Amino acid sequence: MKDFHFSLNLGLIGTEDSRIDIILDYLNENTKLTSSKDSISEFQFIYENVPLKIKIFQFKHFEDLIDDIKHLKKLDAIIVAVNLYNDQTISKLTLNIYKEFCDISMFNGVAALVGIDPYLIEQKNPPASRNINEFVLIQKTKELKFHYCFKIQNSQKDITDIFNKVLNYVNLKLEFINPELFERVKTNGKNIVGKYL
Repeated sequence: MKDFHFSLNLGLIGTEDSRIDIILDYLNENTKLTSSKDSISEFQFIYENVPLKIKIFQFKHFEDLIDDIKHLKKLDAIIVAVNLYNDQTISKLTLNIYKEFCDISMFNGVAALVGIDPYLIEQKNPPASRNINEFVLIQKTKELKFHYCFKIQNSQKDITDIFNKVLNYVNLKLEFINPELFERVKTNGKNIVGKYL
């Protein structure tokens, strides 16, 4: 039981200008990277005494995820990242695309929309005002029927908040599915020395 852990598959969707590399950098700093190949990275860590292995599948667009869904394992969570200065990416996100993805993949996990402000993160002056404000981000989250909406301005604090929400949701689901096994793994996790998220 000592090496037992729960596995979590996470789809991370965002174009290069959405700066999803910030999320991956955060995971690299705060967890143990066990493997990385092409657009797939695997990390191990302990969250609330529960040993977890998280596998990240990166995609530029939702359509890419839909095209590759046959080759993927079932996803437990998705995070869609958009650059707050590029309103083109958010306008391409539609409920029809998300529903198509849910139907094809039988996805019933947690979904989060994340607006990233790369200029505030890097403490640089933005070239213009943000095209996507909080209201637009919240409205799009409601339109897509996502669970959560976040804005990243401070990479450490804000990304921690995102993963706390997503992982808490996943932990509750795991506990509901198999309470006895969940408690045994959680109890065992207290004895494991490792990185915590």
